[in-house]
Formats: sequence, C-alpha cells, structure tokens
Amino acid sequence: MRTFATLIFTPIMFKTKFIDVSKWKKEVHINTSGTRNKHILTSNLGLVYFFKKSLFKPGKDYKYEFWSEIIASQIGRLLSFNVVPYDVAYFKNEIGCISKSIIDINNEELNEGYGYIVEKHPDFQDNYRKSHSFQKIVGSLKKLKLEHLINDVIKMIIFDAIIGNSDRHSENWAVVISNKKLNEAIKNVSQLSWLDKLKLQFILLFISKGKFTISKFDKKMKKDICKFSPLYDNGSSLARELDDKKMEELLNNNDKFEIFINKGKPDIRWNDNKLNHFELINTIKIDYPDEVNKVFEIIKSRYSKKILVNIVKNIDKKLPNQFNDYKLSSIRKEFIVKYIDARINIILNNNEQV
Repeated sequence: MRTFATLIFTPIMFKTKFIDVSKWKKEVHINTSGTRNKHILTSNLGLVYFFKKSLFKPGKDYKYEFWSEIIASQIGRLLSFNVVPYDVAYFKNEIGCISKSIIDINNEELNEGYGYIVEKHPDFQDNYRKSHSFQKIVGSLKKLKLEHLINDVIKMIIFDAIIGNSDRHSENWAVVISNKKLNEAIKNVSQLSWLDKLKLQFILLFISKGKFTISKFDKKMKKDICKFSPLYDNGSSLARELDDKKMEELLNNNDKFEIFINKGKPDIRWNDNKLNHFELINTIKIDYPDEVNKVFEIIKSRYSKKILVNIVKNIDKKLPNQFNDYKLSSIRKEFIVKYIDARINIILNNNEQV
C-alpha cells in the first residue's frame, strides 16, 4: 500500500536538467579535492557550480559514472536524505554532472572531515586510507562539541548502503559553518587564558541569571552555526565499474547477484574492521538504535519501486543527440533498479529481523 508520502513525491520532482555550460567561465587553475576530473564554473548570473566528468584513467574507464551521481542524488532526495542536487551538463564536447556550490562563500565555509579527525588523531594523516572509522569520526565530533552531527553521520552511512557507495573517504563528507565571524569568536574564546575564561564565565552567569556557562554557550553556538554538509561525491556507486555484459550476467543469476550485493564495503570502518555496508549499519544500530530506526521508518514510508523505475527509465530521455553514446542501455537501467531495490529491501528486512 502506498502511503500519502509516496503519493506526494512523484517522479515529476526529479526531472533531470540538461544544461549547456559552454559559455560559462571555466576556472582551470583551481584544484578541488577528490579523484575525478572537476572544474569550477561560474554561470552567466555569477553563481558558482562544480562540473565533474566520469573517472577515466589507465585501467579504469567508468563512462557512465556521472549518471550514478545524478541517479543517487534523485534517489537520496526521494528518501529524504540531504543530498546535493546534480544535473547533466555539457561543456562543448565534454559531458558530466553539475552541482551548485554548497556554500555561500561570503558567509559560509566548508570544513572537510579529514581536518576534524586529524585534530584529534594527528597520526590519521599518515594512514587516512585505512583508518577512517566510525569511532574516529564520532570521537572527533565529540571532542569539538559537535555531537549533534552524529545522527547525520549515521544517515550518510545508511544512504551509502542504499547506493553501494565505496568512496566515502574523509574528504567526501564535511561540516558547513554558517557564520564565519561567529565561528572565529568561538575559537577566540577557546584560546583565552584561564583567568579571562573565569571572568567571562562570571559575566555569562550574571547576564543569563545562572543559565549559561562558557561550556553551554559554546555548545549552543556550535549547534546553531555548524551543520552537516549535504552529501556530495556519491558517484562511486550503483556498480558504475561494471560493463553491460557483466550486469546481464548478474541479472540472470540471482546467486551471483546476491554475492555481488553483499561483497561491497564502505570506506568507513568499524574500528579496524572492514565490514560490508549492511554489517556496518547493524553494528552501529547496537549503540544507536533510535537513530537508525528513525531513518529506516522514513525510508519505508517514502520508498516506491514504481517511482524508482520511473526515475531510472527517464533519466536520459532528453539527452542531446550529440551525446547519444552516453545513453544508458536497457540492461544497465534494469540492473540499477534491481540493485537499489535489493539493497533497500535488505536494509529494511534486516531491521525487522533484529
């Protein structure tokens, strides 16, 4: 039975835009983090966008990867995850996905997770590829009094399980600081001498009639100005590394398909253990049952296979003729639908069995 929520979120909300950015200003000298071929573009209206092509290098030609970014974006928003909206863009003979800048550069800043972890674990910079764990993320946020963001981390991990994202490294999640000036003031408070902090504490207690201490003030301000970034760089997902022949093989063999579904592992570990996506969620749920169950309930209320089929089926419907080679085959579309549907059902079924 379809709920009221799924009736509201119809596929019309997720029509893909195809944007010609050939006349936009291209910033070729600005480096962005990550491994993909990216450019910063400025639109004719002066707005900043990120343009990203599919990964291509010796031994790795993921031609359709930008579609994974776009489909993941639409599925994420359908299920109420805070995901950056992506559309198709083409710059002369180049095609890829495009997204508007997450932040207002005049009043906000984006701090990647890597910096938070290194602040608590300086040795992380020497082994960041193999020591990116849930515990390090949570511990780093707690140290900085950003505990309110732990729930967002859990949501991110569940979203990655749905799309099979294997590349959520520490530069692929971030915190948005919404007021740079206020954030600097908070930093300055933390650097005061013990005597100045004591004076400030007396002032706060006096003007707030005993309700505020420096610690409470610091925690409240951080909660007001520090928000978890919308999820970005989700393209290493939806089996983008497989060709049509392999996808067809998996579609025709349920045992092989199930093995493929379960062998995928996220970048984020549980301590030193590399669990698969579903094992990681079930393990986190032991310590955070309410947070995980709340996300599951939202997924259950908003998921519709019919909407999923419509999104994937029509994703490339209006692709300009010059890029016909980048249209998704019927096999790839069928595989993506089965892949997402299977992963959502595994997550929800595991929840009912626990």
